Order: sequence, then C-alpha cells, then structure tokens
Amino acid sequence: MTLHDLSPDEHVADPPHGPRLPAAVLWDMDGTLVDTEPYWFAAEFDLVESFGGEWSHELARELVGFDLIDAAYFIREHGNVPLPAEEIVERLLDGVVARLHRKIPWRPGARELLADLTAAGVPCALVTMSWRRFVDPIVAALPRRTFAAIVAGDEVPPGEGKPHPTPYLVGAAACGADPRDCVAIEDSPTGMRSALAAGCRVIGVPNEVDLPDAPDAVLIDSLAGVRAVDLLELFDRPRPRTATGFDVGALLVGLRRRRRLVAALLAITVVALVGWVATSGDDAPPLPPGAVPIDAWAPYWTLGDTLRETDVRFADLREVSPFWFGARGVDQIVSDENSTIALTDDFVGRLDGSRARLVPSIRDEMPAGGMAAILADPTTRTAHVEAILRFADRLDADGIDLDYEQFAFADGSATWEATRPHWVAFVDELAARLHDDDRTLTISIPGVWNVTELGSDGYWVYDHGAIAEHADLIRIMAYDYSVAEAGPIAPLAWVEAVIAGTSAVVPEEYHDKLVLGVPSYGSNWVESTLGECPASAEGRTNITARNVEDLAARRGATPVYDPIDVEWTFAYALTVDDGATSCVQNRRVHWVDAEGVAARIELARRAGWGGVALWALGYEDDAVWQAALTASRRPLAP
Repeated sequence: MTLHDLSPDEHVADPPHGPRLPAAVLWDMDGTLVDTEPYWFAAEFDLVESFGGEWSHELARELVGFDLIDAAYFIREHGNVPLPAEEIVERLLDGVVARLHRKIPWRPGARELLADLTAAGVPCALVTMSWRRFVDPIVAALPRRTFAAIVAGDEVPPGEGKPHPTPYLVGAAACGADPRDCVAIEDSPTGMRSALAAGCRVIGVPNEVDLPDAPDAVLIDSLAGVRAVDLLELFDRPRPRTATGFDVGALLVGLRRRRRLVAALLAITVVALVGWVATSGDDAPPLPPGAVPIDAWAPYWTLGDTLRETDVRFADLREVSPFWFGARGVDQIVSDENSTIALTDDFVGRLDGSRARLVPSIRDEMPAGGMAAILADPTTRTAHVEAILRFADRLDADGIDLDYEQFAFADGSATWEATRPHWVAFVDELAARLHDDDRTLTISIPGVWNVTELGSDGYWVYDHGAIAEHADLIRIMAYDYSVAEAGPIAPLAWVEAVIAGTSAVVPEEYHDKLVLGVPSYGSNWVESTLGECPASAEGRTNITARNVEDLAARRGATPVYDPIDVEWTFAYALTVDDGATSCVQNRRVHWVDAEGVAARIELARRAGWGGVALWALGYEDDAVWQAALTASRRPLAP
C-alpha cells in the first residue's frame, strides 16, 4: 500500500502522559473531512446528462461511500453511460477535482479535531475510497504531518474496498496500531461496516445519508467542538469482538441452522422442487387442483414496511428470496453496502421457524462480459460454483436463486451463442452440487416469445429448455416491458406471449418448474420538459401500490384504467424549482393494481405453470396481497 510521504520513524508518535487516547484515529474523507458529496453529485449529473441519460438525487445518494469502480458500474447501468468503468471514474474525478481547486468545503470541526489529535501525539490515517489524484489537493491544504498514512481507493486490492475491512486494517497497520484500539470517523453506512468489520470503534457523523445504530458505534451530529480527549467515552467501552474477515452471511447463520437441525431431529421429510413446500414442520394447507404456490423477492429497501407484515405474509409463501446479495467476482459474493444489518437480521429472524423457505437471490454485479468470461473457463466456473456453495452454507439457506441478468441486458446479443452452452454447463454443475447438500436451485431470468422454427424474440441466451432439466424452479420475470420511455409495465398480451413462448421451448414435463414473475409496482416517467431543470430534478422513479393513490391525489390527477393491458395510468405536470433554475416536467405513471396481479396469476395457472413470484414484498398493499391469494388458490373452472 502506498503511504503518504513520511519516513517510517514519523508514522507513529508516542502518546504523551495524561488522558488515555485512541492508539490512532482513522478518517474517512468524502462527507466526513470535507463535504464533497455535492461535488460528486454534480459531476454525476453532468456525466449522465451528457449522454442523454437521466439521474436523480436518490440514485446519487445510493452511491455514498461506494468504491469508485463500483460506483462507475452503477452509473453505467442506471445512467445509461456507455463507457468503461475506469473512464467513468476519470471523468467524475475531472469534475470534482476542478471544483476542489476553486474551494475545499471542510466539514465543521474536522480540521480542528485533526490539529488537536496531532498535538496530542495521536497518529491519524486517511482511509478513503476516492482515488489518489482527488485526495492530493485536499491533503496538500493541511499541515504536512497531519496524516501518518493515506489509504486511497485506487491503491486498495480490487474487490477489497469498503465495506470490506481491508482499507481500515491497512490504515491501522500503517499507524502501528491494533484496529481494536482505533477510532474510525465515518459518514456512510458502507464506511461504518468496513470499519466495524476491521474491529474498530466508529464515530458516525451523518451527512447525506442516515446512519444505522450498531454495536461499537456512536452517532453524533457534528465534529464541531469535539477534541481528542472527548473520544474517551467511545474508547473506554468494552472491546469489540475481533473481526476475522468480512462475512456477508454471518448475521444469518444460526437462525437457519436451528431450524434445519430441528427439522432433522423431528425426521421431517422435506419436499423440494415444486408444490406447496413446508420445511419448518408446520403442515401447509392443501391447495385445490389448479392452484399455485406464491414465492416473493424481498429487497432490502422495502424491509421497513415488510417487517410489520412478515407473520401474515410468510404463512402463505413457498420461497422468500432476500434481495441484497451480489456476485462481484469468481469467489466474491457480497451484501449490498446500502442494506441495513439490523433490518436484514430482523427479517431473517422472523423468517426462521416459518414455513417459507430461505432462497437468497444472488445478482450478477460484474461489468459487462465479466460473468460470461468466468463461466467460459471450466476452472473459474467450478471455482464460482464452490463460492456459491460456501455462501449457501454460511447462510444455511434452503436454496439459491440466481439473478444473472448481465447476459441479457449488458453483454450484447452477439455474445449469446457463445455464452449459452457455458451457462447451461454452469447450471448443471451448480444444481448437482446444491442437490448433494439437500438444497435447491431457482433461476430468475427473462423469458422468450414469438417462438418460430427460425428462433424467437426475447432472451434465448438462457436456453430455458436445457436448464429446465437441472433447475428446480425457473422464475420468468415478465415485467419491465417499458423502461426507457413511458408505457405499460407488463401488458397482458405480452405476458401471454411470454408464457406461450417459454412454454414452447421448455419440455412439457418441466412446466411445473416454471414460475411467473408478477409485478405489483409501477413507474413514473418524465415525458417532456419545459425550461431548465435543476440538477436535483428526478427522472424515472418507481411507485408502488402503497403510494400511488396518494401521488395521484396530491397531483390532482385522474387515473384511467386500460382494460387491454389491465393496468392503470395517469399524467400530471410537476414544477421543479431550486431558486436558481426552474422547469415543468410532464410526467406519466403506469402501474399494476390488485386486479392486474390477479389477472397475471390466472394466466400462469391456466398455462399449467408451477407457481408465481411477486416483485416484490413491500411493494404490495393488503388489496394486492388478498387478490394474489384468492387468484392463486381459486380452483380452475372447467
């Protein structure tokens, strides 16, 4: 690791006699030492808009604390910026560094505390995911020996940026300190998780995003007036548990193992693959002929709403897929940096003991072509299978759901012919290994339609027919029909075509493995704009059954029902004004309501498919939930 330009004997000063102080203080930079988040936000807006994309303050906030390369992948995907990740980072840095040369926006109390720590002989390290050329002008504006070491984002091993503990472990080592004797100062949940995973105590100073409560962390409003001796209150607390590594599944271990152990001791026969599955020992109510079970994804950002309803929802679900894990390399499966440990832990705790099966989703979060390259090499393919098996074992999961969408939406159709056989070989190998461990494999993929002898429309790269032999369930994501422009979410005729096309390429003996993904959400698009919008103006946003009626009422809009698409829509004008610039956005909303959910479930039942999956828990309201239950359990009419 490259350190700041100090000789080794200058890195650590012996603390003076007197008050007990931390062995070292490890500083985050963006949002903690300097308030540069607005600079990053502005650079992101400039970059995305230069390519004709849309960005929002909400999306920008999601990137707070991210490693820059990870942020670049996110911007490329969500901002439609067709550049390599490294070039996206460089362009962002150009914009931010230019603003820094005009003014460095110091956070209140930060420089004063740094000076006090230096005077007290407490070494400090700067631990930031920003790159060196961004860090240098800020450090140059401070006294020369302010930092004993600098850990910059472009100097951390690939894949080991925050929330991995490596940055803070390196920072502590550079100061000659045990991380358990260090205090880290952070402003983001991602950074807090990194420091806590390294074993540090953390002072959280919220800036752009809220910070979670966590053991070995205290939250304060500002560093203004804080001195070195004021860190004693945190430092004198009992030492945290030593961190031995960053284990994204640690919070789930034990809960699921207790359930699996109890099930084994009671000699409960686990019915896997299809049907209404009960793995907790509770007998599930029998379903009438033609009825289908319900699965659901559970994204981390809806857990605040979902937790209140888990007792009711879990009793009626077959599989529940926590949606906060991603594959970022051959053997790297990580938890989303923006998920909240307290909420995810609580969610899984409530899932423990229910009849619903824990089947966490793993998203392909690699750059375009990354996963295809892993699967193309038998050695790395097997290594990736082993990583997934370790992940499943750490969580003691009942199964795994693969959500590898980059093949379809990032790699380009010219790669599909080469990728398809490697994907099938991977599914075959992974399914066999999971089955050996008494676990199941679910695959979440888009479908195909308009199947002819010459081929089909849709995403044939996944070779639905070939993988059906190996996978236990295949969820077909029949939604997001309209993305770039305003339009229906899942028009009924298109859903029918997807069901027919997928049924045509999957052998009939495996139709009971097919699960229809059903949306219970909508989107809110900008159709046109008058005037110059502020940078804070939002582009496309998501809406749910829980908030759409309130939105229509607040905007004075009249919803209109479309009996063809079986969806609702309305339009309204929104004035956006930040005091400097002003515009009027003409916006249009489309969404699927309870009736629409029921209609799509009915299509799956009549096709003889083996279930439906709701996207997503927390999007539905009680009306949607009751409609789904009624539609899924209604006997088929002759």
